[in-house]
Amino acid sequence: MKRRLFISILISLVLIFNFCSIKPKISPPEKPAEPSTARYRLVWNDDPTSTITIAWDQLRGENPVVYYGEKDFNKKWKSYPNSQQPTRTIIGYRGMNTHFAKLMNLKPDQAYYFVIKDSEGIGKRYWFRTAPDKPEPFTFIAGCDTKSSGTPLEAGRASNKMLAKLRPLFVIFNGDFTSGDGTNDERWKLWFDDWMSLTTTSDGRMIPIVPIHGNHENGDKTVLHKLFDAPYQNEVEGNIYYSLSLGGNLFHVIALNSEIEEGGDQRAWLENDLKNHQDFTFKMACYHKPFRPHTKNKKENNYQYEQWAPLFFKYKLSIGLGADSHMSSITYPIRPSEEDGSFEGFIRDDETGTMYVGEGSWGAAPRENDDDKPWTMMSGSFNQIKWFHVFPATDSNSAFMNIHTVITATFDEDENITTHGVDVVPLTEKNLFEIPKNLNLFAPESYGAVVTFPYQEKK
Repeated sequence: MKRRLFISILISLVLIFNFCSIKPKISPPEKPAEPSTARYRLVWNDDPTSTITIAWDQLRGENPVVYYGEKDFNKKWKSYPNSQQPTRTIIGYRGMNTHFAKLMNLKPDQAYYFVIKDSEGIGKRYWFRTAPDKPEPFTFIAGCDTKSSGTPLEAGRASNKMLAKLRPLFVIFNGDFTSGDGTNDERWKLWFDDWMSLTTTSDGRMIPIVPIHGNHENGDKTVLHKLFDAPYQNEVEGNIYYSLSLGGNLFHVIALNSEIEEGGDQRAWLENDLKNHQDFTFKMACYHKPFRPHTKNKKENNYQYEQWAPLFFKYKLSIGLGADSHMSSITYPIRPSEEDGSFEGFIRDDETGTMYVGEGSWGAAPRENDDDKPWTMMSGSFNQIKWFHVFPATDSNSAFMNIHTVITATFDEDENITTHGVDVVPLTEKNLFEIPKNLNLFAPESYGAVVTFPYQEKK
């Protein structure tokens, strides 16, 4: 009896020991699924009060669909009331499989949330806002000229981050997206990766872009149509120029092309567009090469001046936005003139002149501002973006725009870069017109940090 009990106890102990010695199998943590879509960008290429184009690179998977609506359902795609399959695809161009989904019949001045679902899964939820269709205040950012490596790339990323913090309604990118001639696949991928990751706000808001052709896109003059679905004229994909309106008759944007024939068909189109929108409060023409650069490193663009400047004055253009020079400048209101007192074909005219703003340096290395004119209000050599606040007329005030030059990076004598903006407090949807704390604004003693159009003399 005792022996049986001993054997039973021994067997039990052996079983317990063996059980305790067995190491449980621990499955390795599942790797998060790699996204099947990437390089999102939102484009305004039609009526921005009711239409937007969502573009992305389809890395893999099939049957992508954009699901969207006015309420945020996060990634619950079935809850969104609207859907849109790609309206256009370009496979393999610049090393990407670009898909465009054009959303139409949207409500003006409305937030829309969206996800992209395909056979591989569901992407992150993002959102955007359409433009107002009646005069309402809004902000936008204008700038251009980025590079693909070194400190200019770092400076461009600082400007991208600033864009997210300032949360404008849209951004005008006035040409020169990458280094080279615009035909390098990896540089475009890098630009889009940076744009998506750095300009998207912390709550997932994406800022629509109005793309404009620059000289660093001349290797393939159809590139903006193929990567942004930018409109073109006369059935020629390289003739990329177009216009947009928002805020009722408050604001009209004209996207011109200084890299193709500026006279002929483009000049005729420009005059017709200006004539059709001459009753707008503010009209802004955007083009890459400025008429009169503020650096001696760039030549005067006399032919462009001859083709466009007289039309700008005839139809009372408010702002001419140039680029290319890699610096900052703002002129007093000026008009074309050969009379006494004029300089390089312009004379100051505070009442009827156009204010010329620019000249690039979103990321590209700043050039020396060594070619100021008698009608130059302010200029500087640093990386910067222009931040516009647009206000319609009220019972007590006429319509006006405030223009701020936001410094995003500076260089010392040894070419060491200092980026600005890390300590800038991001704006929210409730304070879009405030100047955030720690924002570095260019504020020369001659005028200050805010330039107003129509021009107002500083007291």
